[in-house]
Amino acid sequence: MEKYPIVVIGSGAAGLVVANGAAKAGKKVLIVEKKHWGGDCTNFGCIPSKSLIASSHIAHAILSNGSLGIHAHSDRFSASDALERVRKIVAEIRSEEDKPALEKNGVHAIEGTASFVDPHTIMIIDRAGDIRKVWGKQIVIATGSFPSIPSVPGLDITPYLTNETIFDLKEIPKSLAIMGAGPIGCEIAQAMRRLGSSVTLIGTKAPLQREEPEAQQTLVDRFKEEGMELYIGYSTRQVAYEAGKFQILLQEKGSDKKVSLQSDALLIASGRSPNLESLNLSNAGVVYSEKGISVDHFGRTNQKHIWAIGDAAGPPFFTHYAESQARAVLTSLLLPFGLKKRLNPSPIPRVTYTDPEIASIGLSEQEALTRYKARSIAVYKVPFTKLDRAITAGRTEGFVKIITKKWSSKILGATIVAPRAGEMLMQIATAMYAQIPLRKLSGLIHPYPTYSLAIRKASDLWLTQTVLPTLKKYIGKSP
Repeated sequence: MEKYPIVVIGSGAAGLVVANGAAKAGKKVLIVEKKHWGGDCTNFGCIPSKSLIASSHIAHAILSNGSLGIHAHSDRFSASDALERVRKIVAEIRSEEDKPALEKNGVHAIEGTASFVDPHTIMIIDRAGDIRKVWGKQIVIATGSFPSIPSVPGLDITPYLTNETIFDLKEIPKSLAIMGAGPIGCEIAQAMRRLGSSVTLIGTKAPLQREEPEAQQTLVDRFKEEGMELYIGYSTRQVAYEAGKFQILLQEKGSDKKVSLQSDALLIASGRSPNLESLNLSNAGVVYSEKGISVDHFGRTNQKHIWAIGDAAGPPFFTHYAESQARAVLTSLLLPFGLKKRLNPSPIPRVTYTDPEIASIGLSEQEALTRYKARSIAVYKVPFTKLDRAITAGRTEGFVKIITKKWSSKILGATIVAPRAGEMLMQIATAMYAQIPLRKLSGLIHPYPTYSLAIRKASDLWLTQTVLPTLKKYIGKSP
């Protein structure tokens, strides 16, 4: 039985950071992958979805050019190659993360299903059924997550799609129903609609439930404007598949109203769950639940030589968060004398790559009001109807909203709705990380005209909406 100082289970974003980093540091490290080198993000998530979204932006520009004074008179196009383009991009990026690439970096790589025999011993079964065992001094679990499938009568016997199979389609479906109005559902819904599919989005709650109400409404308005059919506040009661068509029965929440839908394809986008089933964690004595593996502030499980990072450790399921956890754990594995690095406690930014993008960090307005007294909170909002760059681009539907402590202007959270909101958000994230109050951002010279100028305008509001009115009130009372 071969022994390794470090064994990594899973080759997604988190596992790759640890394995490649340890190998570069001269450590003997083994990585085990069950099926898809590169993990969820490369194969089924960020890479394919953003590639498809890029194609959909071009399609939308072709069909909506009249709003900018361009009349090309083109109302038909073919998107048949868009999905093939997605697969080519996935293959290209995966080639930098697969077994040969890892071995080139000095990582020992095995393809097979890993499970614990005991706290230090891993059994690996390859596709041929051959079994080998390895011993790991330190073991890192980075097995990712899989699509959660709701319990709906009839669904299990239909050829429904998930984010793991939709990019295998050869053609854009003529009609597509999507169950789930979270980030995955919203991104795919808009992309497919722009690429020519007739899309129906079904959600028990408003789209992007974690985001500010104004952001949710902006997205709903955009979806309706683009011709998407929305059933918000509806649950799916039954699904059938007959003669190449899905038959979907919905019921409005809190009422007896029922709606029957028909669609060529059905995408299930109702969330994800940690991928832990095949690990036999009980053999290692590791504490876990259906929400993920329990870890401490360093990423360690209750077995201090076993670590869990990324989706395996539970939500939030973000690639950038998984990589942040992995960097901390890698540092702990490489530090001498048992020293360890804590996981990054900073607020985690999130971006939904619809158009406009919706990016946020920290507390929402309601969360801030729940945590603090209302009079100690100040909220500054700049609508893009007041932003010159947005006006010139014809993109005035967005806004910047920043939640702060009132007098210090300490930033508690922010939401940005804009074409490149994810890039804009990092100015706020940097300020929060460095504990720079919002008021100080007004001292930065922002180039004109840019979308990020809205952040400087928001910082100006601390003076005009908070400080000056109070001074005027005080001066007015002076003798």
